[in-house]
Amino acid sequence: MRVRLLLPLLLCSLFLTARAQVEIQLEFDQSQFLPHEKTELILRMINYTGEPLRLGEQPGWIRLSVENIDGTVVNRIQDLEETGAFTLKPSARGTLRFNLAPLFKLDQIGRYRVTTTVSTGSRNEHIVSAPVEFEITRGVILWEREFGFAGSRGTRRKYMIQQANYLNRPHLYASVTDPLDASAFRVFRLGTLVSFNPPSDFMLDATNRLHVIHQVGADDFIHHCIGANGEVAIRNIYANRSGRPSLGMNDDGEVAVVHGRRKPNAGDIPSPPSSKTVSNASTTASPTVVPNAKPARPSP
Repeated sequence: MRVRLLLPLLLCSLFLTARAQVEIQLEFDQSQFLPHEKTELILRMINYTGEPLRLGEQPGWIRLSVENIDGTVVNRIQDLEETGAFTLKPSARGTLRFNLAPLFKLDQIGRYRVTTTVSTGSRNEHIVSAPVEFEITRGVILWEREFGFAGSRGTRRKYMIQQANYLNRPHLYASVTDPLDASAFRVFRLGTLVSFNPPSDFMLDATNRLHVIHQVGADDFIHHCIGANGEVAIRNIYANRSGRPSLGMNDDGEVAVVHGRRKPNAGDIPSPPSSKTVSNASTTASPTVVPNAKPARPSP
């Protein structure tokens, strides 16, 4: 009877010792995500052992577990990719980031919690983190369009523009999915929204790239051009100084921003030539010019 009582106490003591020597913590930069959106989990570690700690040498040294708030385990889609071995120096802090979206089936609306178990190496100690919660939420669909995917005969995909609130602010999202929304190639945030001026400019060019322009400030508008795989080909900022920026198309199906004035920015895609050009060119840059482009509105 005494042995049975001592064994749980011994295991508890080992667990607390491990926690005191290596501290781990989970967190998110944001707590709400759309289905299929990149769901980045941040794992922070601090080494209090007093000696270098070798991590990542054993397969499966990090194990993640996700469950619904009611305790139902979420199905795993694929295994976590190994990080490779590395050394965490005494008192050093290490940070790892993991995208949960391709690892677990997180396509249902609801609240979830995630925990991790970390093996700390040669001592074979295992540390279980405190759980951290996040939410998969639904967005409001503002616009969607199915299109043919060039280079793959008979294959069709769908662009979707959604609005979702995060931290009491509306944000605009773009996604590229299959026509039935069964799988997503990419879901990502385009930027914040100005509540008094909801976006209405969405247009496909001759190569079926999606163009979106929306207002993000008193005078600023962002133009995105998005490809069929969800890649961002163009991201530029325009100011409302010579008329409200909008999208226009010429007879060849080329789309560009008409009116407004370009404001070069460090976050531009493609990147600006240099930071010096960016800092000095905000008052001289011209709008993107497409020959014979005329303001136009896409059909519903």
